[in-house]
Formats: sequence, C-alpha cells, structure tokens
Amino acid sequence: VLMFDNSFLRIISITFTALILTELLMVALEIQKWIWLMPVAQCLSLFSYLVSFFLLPTYFDVGFIFTFSFWGKVIVITLVSCLPVTIGKWLQRRCSPPTYVKIARSKEGLDV
Repeated sequence: VLMFDNSFLRIISITFTALILTELLMVALEIQKWIWLMPVAQCLSLFSYLVSFFLLPTYFDVGFIFTFSFWGKVIVITLVSCLPVTIGKWLQRRCSPPTYVKIARSKEGLDV
C-alpha cells in the first residue's frame, strides 16, 4: 500500500514490470546449462517488453517509468518475490542434493 501512488496506471506499470522481471529471473535461475539461444531469448523478451512501453502508452505511464521511484519499487517487489524462493531452493539443494550431484561429487573425490 505504501509503495503505490493513487494512479492505477502507475500501479499497473510497476506490478507488470516486476512480474516480467521476476519471470525472466526465475527462468534464468532454473537453467543448469546455458546455450547461446537462452540469453538471446531472455534479451529479446526484455527488449520486446521495453519497446511495448512506447508502443502502448495507454497502458504505461512512460514519464514515470524513467524515474528512480519506479525502478526502486520494481526492484523491491522483484527481490521480495524472488529472494525467498531462491534461498529455499539453494538450501534444499545444499541440504539434500540431487542424485546426479552426489554422483559427480563422489567421482571428483569430494565428500557428499
């Protein structure tokens, strides 16, 4: 409630941008082995979204998008939505690693 002004257009701009960035970040964090197409697809997705700011001005407050307030709110929302999931997955992988990680560690002579 404290993060949003009274403008519905600004609320949409902030939340939808945070949603897009959250999805791109979560996809990037799930990929185990990157091939060249993956970062290209991520960048094209982000570029397409940024272009939509200017192609759909009725859905975005373009002047507000270029402010520190907008990006600060987007970053806070994105971190609040991604950080707990990322920490949970890291803890799960650290405490109970998948079988293929255990096998790889045993082949390398590392303790499981």
